[in-house]
Amino acid sequence: MEDDRAPAVLGEVPMPRLMAVMNASPESFSGGVVDAASVVEVARDHVDGGASVLDVGGQSLRTDEPELAVEVELERSVPLVRALREAFGAAGPDLSVDTYRAPVAAAAVAAGATIVNDPSGLRDPDLLAVVRDSGVQVVVTYNRARPKVRLQADELATDPVADGLASLRERIERLVDAGVSESQVLVDPGPDLGKSPAQTVAVLRALEAFRSLGRPLLLALSRKDVIGATLRRPPSERAAGLDGVLAALDLRADDVIRVHEPRTVRDFYVMRAVIAGDVEVPADLSLPVHLRHRRPAG
Repeated sequence: MEDDRAPAVLGEVPMPRLMAVMNASPESFSGGVVDAASVVEVARDHVDGGASVLDVGGQSLRTDEPELAVEVELERSVPLVRALREAFGAAGPDLSVDTYRAPVAAAAVAAGATIVNDPSGLRDPDLLAVVRDSGVQVVVTYNRARPKVRLQADELATDPVADGLASLRERIERLVDAGVSESQVLVDPGPDLGKSPAQTVAVLRALEAFRSLGRPLLLALSRKDVIGATLRRPPSERAAGLDGVLAALDLRADDVIRVHEPRTVRDFYVMRAVIAGDVEVPADLSLPVHLRHRRPAG
């Protein structure tokens, strides 16, 4: 069945890859929790909305909740990765596991994950062997904080850009020394992670500096505290703020944006490209009658 929500010029629009959040953690502030019964349906909607990566996470990084036992994280994440791989097959979207623990990463890769999204900055040294032996991609994140710990003001970097570049270079070198190819690496400057809102702004303003690392960027910006702090909005009301951030960033086709609502972000990039003249619209473009006066559900 044709998706009547698909933009008319979608195939021509330059935009970064969209990574959809598949949240398996009931503790998460962002809501939208998926489980074995709902994960495939939710994933299909995200893929229809433009996502080419699905990121499954079983543990929230929120610092007011205790760290989960490894067994609990495994039980939450791995069955969902397996269900998604079975549903979409080998030719389907990339599957990512959002974890900083080597046992969870190894089990998820065995179940079909193709990316290890480690928000801790390689805190677990055993993760290197998982990535090397499997050949999957790995997200290397700039994050001075230990998982589940909020840094105090005197623990923050004086210069988050210089510190971030040095930290990421060191971790990439560590991966390469362990036998991992640089082609497997994506770099995440880590908005919000171990940073104040002002430091996150500084990092985003200097994003081009992080391109000196020579790897695609992954940005987890959706519903972030920097948007909430700036606009005084709760997580569910930060979508417009995300659009504002994306409008200011020059992202590339091999970059990745981690988002909760891929369809909305895709629509942003489509309209930006159309108005900027980056793509042409058909001369006979028109609005289908059934969409002209459709009322919101409910």
